[in-house]
Amino acid sequence: MLHNITGIDHVLVGVEKLEDARATYEKLGFTPTPRGSHIGWGTANYCIMFDEDYIELLGIVDPSLETNGLDVALAERGEGLLGVALASDDPEAAHQSLTEDGLEPSEMLTLKRKLELPDGDVLPEFTLIRLTSSAGLTAKNLFICHHLTPELVRQPDWISHPNGAKYINSVVVVVENPGNLAPYYQRLCGSINVTLTDNTLTVRFGRGSLIFVNDRDIDLLFPGLTIADEMPALPHLIAMTIAVDDLDQTAELLTKNGIAPQKIANGTLRVNPAKACGLLLEFTAG
Repeated sequence: MLHNITGIDHVLVGVEKLEDARATYEKLGFTPTPRGSHIGWGTANYCIMFDEDYIELLGIVDPSLETNGLDVALAERGEGLLGVALASDDPEAAHQSLTEDGLEPSEMLTLKRKLELPDGDVLPEFTLIRLTSSAGLTAKNLFICHHLTPELVRQPDWISHPNGAKYINSVVVVVENPGNLAPYYQRLCGSINVTLTDNTLTVRFGRGSLIFVNDRDIDLLFPGLTIADEMPALPHLIAMTIAVDDLDQTAELLTKNGIAPQKIANGTLRVNPAKACGLLLEFTAG
């Protein structure tokens, strides 16, 4: 893939009460990591790790400190998807090629966070590149993340999930005109990874995808979906699909835990956003 982008690194989910969100995702059959916190900020997280990507549940634990806009996002939009981080195996090369291609990346940022392990805290490190001209999404919505200490954040016990989850299959974003975004993403990751069908734009990143759809066609992508509330201001990251080993086993676990998933005609399992911290969560065969 162009610009040393190798796939989806992680997806961020903003939550009102972090400990409640951890319990919610455990009920959904995921295995959260120990809690992490952002040094000098009032935010903390729990991560749900897979082999190559992960979900980050992000909440405010000290509102007197900097929240990087999470307080505003929760107040204006409620809980749900905040953004997508793309993975890179060589951030220096990625930054250089993005700059040469006129895609206006931010400066490279090195960040640390504290991870609270039973044997003592550790400090995972990351390199971030914000895609400041990313079409259809803001620099906070879409960025590149490279792990400098992957061994600290991905341990064997953390990547085994009772629901059989394996990886992030797709993230769906509602925008005004998906077709207008195609040229940007063709430059970002190559035309071979970009498909425009009936004004739905699918951008492939490794084995995961970003899917852009407009609010008028959302029912074509999610048959039978009823959106009770008014759509937030666009762009709106609305849904995530997780690939699992065995849909029947996933359905059995969810039902056992008091979550009655809706079974779609193609076999996909859909969980109501009220049961998944504000995002439309689906499980599909992986």
